[in-house]
Amino acid sequence: MQAAVDLIHSGLPAAGHPRRRRSTSWILLAAALVSLLALLPLAFIIWIAVQTGWETVSALIFRPRVGDLLINTILLVALAVPISIVLSVALAWLTERSDLPGARLWAWLSVAPLAIPAFVHSYAWISLVPGLHGLWAGVLVSVIAYFPFLYLPISAALRRLDPALEDAAAALGLGPWRVFAR
Repeated sequence: MQAAVDLIHSGLPAAGHPRRRRSTSWILLAAALVSLLALLPLAFIIWIAVQTGWETVSALIFRPRVGDLLINTILLVALAVPISIVLSVALAWLTERSDLPGARLWAWLSVAPLAIPAFVHSYAWISLVPGLHGLWAGVLVSVIAYFPFLYLPISAALRRLDPALEDAAAALGLGPWRVFAR
């Protein structure tokens, strides 16, 4: 018996249970290959930039249109992200922590936009409403296409919360908004 205990503590495999050592070198090689393939477009852009020279590159990058596009992108993100957060938290709260009729249906409908790529969303909205363009149209399409990426983890976190915490907070006299905030 003592020999078996000593064998276990020594880290050597017991008889009949060969210790399998997993070689991760092929995983590292595969990860490096995928990383190199993902960086290939960036390497191509850098190679072309070096070949064309700094004057051409700076003329292409530092032009007014690029600045306009950068400002529009920053505005799109600054507007779409907070709206997506509010919508995701509200829908997750309603579907997971309230007695909303048809909560499971609403949960399914909330993740349905994930089945359609964002560019298809934009083409569909432009086809449906031809005059839809500009910043607010981009915000609308972005929110509809991307809020499920926030909704899913928020609803999962709310699902895991113990309802007794809400009951205890309400018993201590906190209102619904304070219970939600805490």
